[in-house]
Amino acid sequence: MKLLSPHQMQEIDRRAIEENKIPGILLMEHAAYQIFSYLLEEDEGKQIMIICGPGNNGGDGLALARQLTLWSKCEVKVLMAARPEKLTSDGYVYYDICNQLQIDMMQLEEDNKEEFLNQIDHADVIVDALFGTGLKRPIVGIYEEIITRINQCSNKVVSIDIPSGVDGLTGKVQGIAVKADSTITFMAPKLGLYLYPAISYIGELRVVDIGIPKRLIEETKVTTYSIGREEMKALLPERPIRSNKGAFGKVLTIGGKLGMAGAITLTSKAAYQVGCGTVTAMVPKGIMEIIQNKLTEVMAIGAPDKEGHFSKMATSTLKEILHLYDVVAVGPGMGREKDHLDLIVEILVSDKPCVIDADALYFIPEVLDILKVRKAPTILTPHPGEMARLTGSSIQEILDNPLEYTINFAVKFNVITILKLEKTIIADTRGNVYINKYGNSGLAKGGSGDALTGIITGLMAQNMDPIDAAKLGVYLQTRAADLASKVLSEYSLLASDTIQFLSKAILELLED
Repeated sequence: MKLLSPHQMQEIDRRAIEENKIPGILLMEHAAYQIFSYLLEEDEGKQIMIICGPGNNGGDGLALARQLTLWSKCEVKVLMAARPEKLTSDGYVYYDICNQLQIDMMQLEEDNKEEFLNQIDHADVIVDALFGTGLKRPIVGIYEEIITRINQCSNKVVSIDIPSGVDGLTGKVQGIAVKADSTITFMAPKLGLYLYPAISYIGELRVVDIGIPKRLIEETKVTTYSIGREEMKALLPERPIRSNKGAFGKVLTIGGKLGMAGAITLTSKAAYQVGCGTVTAMVPKGIMEIIQNKLTEVMAIGAPDKEGHFSKMATSTLKEILHLYDVVAVGPGMGREKDHLDLIVEILVSDKPCVIDADALYFIPEVLDILKVRKAPTILTPHPGEMARLTGSSIQEILDNPLEYTINFAVKFNVITILKLEKTIIADTRGNVYINKYGNSGLAKGGSGDALTGIITGLMAQNMDPIDAAKLGVYLQTRAADLASKVLSEYSLLASDTIQFLSKAILELLED
């Protein structure tokens, strides 16, 4: 699904009104009806408090007040935080209608601020109609006090289009923002709703149709997309009846050292769990017995080692066997000994698609010139700390501008880049970016990155387009984590549990 900027959505609104002759007031009515329908699912007959600000957002709230008054059993009250003249012309029409219907409305004045704020506590549901997606200035003064009071109360909070105070483009908070239980956004999700910290404010996100021709969204050129279940279902590799293990690809995983054998074990298991034909783990000879005891289905090759990690001679072993495999994963549990640089170079100068993760990423700044001219598909999977090292930036700079850094690195060095965050960001080599909405805090544990590397590698081995393998891999891991956490909790979830639940995430796609 496309993720739109506020400016793009405003342009779509303009085209709907000017080119398609759809009155703006009709769009406002449709928007209100979608929120009305949502509220009636659980909140029929309850006390609804609608807090209206300026512009169209306040108008949406007033249109909702009209519908609830006429067509529901709810007790409706409107708090007007903005002066009526600050509404759009369409919004003012609904203000007049609400007055004609004698809806209980309280206008904020200089002498009634405390009484106004106290009203916020006296409702079952608060509808946030203060500010929309185009807000660019910090929230101060009375609006800051209103939002503070909303966030302090225990009432259910529903935000119209976006929680007030959240930047619709960057996801950043303009000083303070409403913490909603639900956000009802119109026609398409806004980019900022998928970014941090906005994801901590939106609650349940619903995208609703308000009658704008879908053609206008289809004609809008974007480079930002969300990862959705329907798209992922279409990406699942086919499983022909007449086939053998070779038909589903041969994976080589490279990593592990004494004390860190578990990482390459997780990578290898995960590759198998998503359907590839064979997996071979190349590990230091000193941990061969550990690997073979842990892995039943995975074949293992012991490479020359020194003090439990790959020695310089391990590159010779890799040269002898690399041609036998379709895709390579390198890095999990490997360690950062200087002898490993030659291994990384050997992979980069080969024609094998590869996924580079964990300790292998440590060496990438030394071989960026090789990476940039590499022809075979390459996927890097850094977390913010690793991304900071790759780009020569600070971790805070990465966290403040994750899209910019991920896209720029992917395009500059011709590699698919997966930045592992609260909601993972995937950038392709053309500057397109895909943001995943699934996953939970249970993934913030050792081994999750190793498992993701195996999942993506296993999918690539099945002749998937690399960017599709990246998207599907991220989706499957995070969806598996969501399913597993319902049984085990986010506290107890381990990377190995997520691997076990990959089958359920796949079955869910097959059964939808």
